[in-house]
Amino acid sequence: MNSIVTKINDQRDWLGRQTWIVPACFGFSCFLTVASVVLMAVKGFDGMRGEWLFSIGADIFCMAVCAMLCFSATLNRQTRSADAHVFVTLLTTNAFALFLDEVSWLVQGDLRFSTVNLVDNVLFYLMGSVLIYLFWNYIRRALRLYDIPMRIAHCFVTVMLFPSMLLCLVNFVYPLFFEIGSDGVYRRAAQWDVSQVYLSITLTVVIIAICFAQASKKERFVAVSFVAIPFVNQIITSGVFGLSTQYAAMTVSIVLIYGVLFAEREKTLASTEMELGVATKIQADMLPNTFPFMPERTEFDLYAFMTPAKEVGGDFYDFFMVDDDRLALVIADVSGKGIPAALFMMASKILIKNTVMTGKSPGETLVTVNNQICESNREEMFVTVWLGILEIGSGRLITANAGHEYPVLKPSGGDFELMKAKHSFVVGGMAGIKYRETEIQLSPGDKLFVYTDGVPEAENGREEQYGYDRFLAVLNRNKDASPDRLLEAVRADVKGFTQNQPQFDDLTMLCIHYRGKDE
Repeated sequence: MNSIVTKINDQRDWLGRQTWIVPACFGFSCFLTVASVVLMAVKGFDGMRGEWLFSIGADIFCMAVCAMLCFSATLNRQTRSADAHVFVTLLTTNAFALFLDEVSWLVQGDLRFSTVNLVDNVLFYLMGSVLIYLFWNYIRRALRLYDIPMRIAHCFVTVMLFPSMLLCLVNFVYPLFFEIGSDGVYRRAAQWDVSQVYLSITLTVVIIAICFAQASKKERFVAVSFVAIPFVNQIITSGVFGLSTQYAAMTVSIVLIYGVLFAEREKTLASTEMELGVATKIQADMLPNTFPFMPERTEFDLYAFMTPAKEVGGDFYDFFMVDDDRLALVIADVSGKGIPAALFMMASKILIKNTVMTGKSPGETLVTVNNQICESNREEMFVTVWLGILEIGSGRLITANAGHEYPVLKPSGGDFELMKAKHSFVVGGMAGIKYRETEIQLSPGDKLFVYTDGVPEAENGREEQYGYDRFLAVLNRNKDASPDRLLEAVRADVKGFTQNQPQFDDLTMLCIHYRGKDE
């Protein structure tokens, strides 16, 4: 089940990343609206029946509505969401069907345009099948129908779309659904009922889906009401030749479903975003962010930052004075993302700092914190930690690494290199773990760079990872830079590599330049 949910989310993310969809739909809808007015002006009103003019007026008005709604989508903060893209695609397809309906009445009874009438009506039926399919997708997203039975139903509706479209194309060579008579007038054929099969199948699936949806009663009632609008319109207008307002009725349904369901969900989203904004500020305030840190201490210079992949993240860094001669440095990465990871992150950060302040060494600190976390870790989360305590006067740095990335060290006058040493187990994974300690002797001019896996594992559009080679290369190109400029150089290089790809993981770095007392 988890793999299915992941696959669905991946598909929705892909659709949300197609930034061209909304402006393209808006532009095409505007073109259709303008073209429809121009065609009406050129054709004029000669020979037009009252019901034809009514249908044409409804078509032009609804095309303008579709264009305006597509424009409003360009201003919405959810423009890059998959739901917004399905919405504007459905609107644009509906606008195209409205345009075809208008053209069919403009050329009705004119023998000069019999071929145009034929092509137009084939496309009209074809767009009907596509629109039905998109409308099903629209309902499916509105009611969040993503469980196994609904996935099977979705596959069935998708498969049935292709023979329905093929039957529409048959009308080019055989009058299956309709025919254009010798007088240039459109008439339904004897097999016209076949054109309604796909509509009937999809409508049945929609009704079943609404009955078994996990949505609220209000959402289901709204969906039933709005699905019924095109159906009732079809019954009312089926006996009146020249009165075709089914796609106008579809426009009403689309707008109402969006207004009642998606707009209400937008209010909930806005409230959630406000709460996340507060959570983001709380998390940012939890991390030391005043630089330079202790400017009166000339023995060292350090800088750090954390950029979360979501509103809140699971990475964290910390630095604080244990006493007058000892500086603690921490960088960590919690499993998972979002609010659960952020809560786990804050608990881990507090536990580590409080334990270090009791005077314990890095290894002893991680033993204590690991046992405390394992006592009540029902969610089975864990955190990778690199912890170091630097004796400022001597440059002696004692470190412990709980499954975290290798630190990078640049000796004075040398290049940055990975310091590969055997890791201990992650914190929170298993109680009773012992954590080995490593001693590093820093000399004046040395720089130490620690980070989370969001740096080397950042991906571009070709799913290539940033990697350690690029990472070390940018560090060594800027090896003489101050810690703040060095971190900014890495961040800019990672951003240039990933380009417009959404950030997959939290990006956290910390660098210390040890000057010592003699530099």
